[in-house]
Amino acid sequence: MGVSCRICGAKTEKSGHLFTCQNKACGGVHWDKGKIKTIKKALKADPELLNQVLNDANVPEPIKGGNSHFVYVLRLRGELNAVYVGMTGLHPYARYLNHVRGYKSSHHAKKRATALISYEGPMLHADAKEREPKLADELRQKEFVVYGGH
Repeated sequence: MGVSCRICGAKTEKSGHLFTCQNKACGGVHWDKGKIKTIKKALKADPELLNQVLNDANVPEPIKGGNSHFVYVLRLRGELNAVYVGMTGLHPYARYLNHVRGYKSSHHAKKRATALISYEGPMLHADAKEREPKLADELRQKEFVVYGGH
């Protein structure tokens, strides 16, 4: 039996340890919950393993140059409509993995992130820095409880 999307419940496709929702309207992404602890331990012993995990999941390489930043939204458990909004110079899939493994992570994202809902980019750093609080405000207006987004 396949793994269901943590956002909409639709079928997912697995690539390495990454699951991607097949419902085009959703497009949610989540890492294999059962493998996160194993990945965390392995990465402590060998930080270079991160590249292999990302390659196995077909996560695109970091973008070089100006348009290399993203704004992303993570779904959080524990509250109805709770999300975390962040900005990164990494691909959002890689940043989400860093959050759940506790590397340079917000407390809310580390302990409560269940899925990557969406991301925007790539864009310039200045544009991402401007877009992050605007996206957080847009989500608040839609009745989401927003963490991050500063």
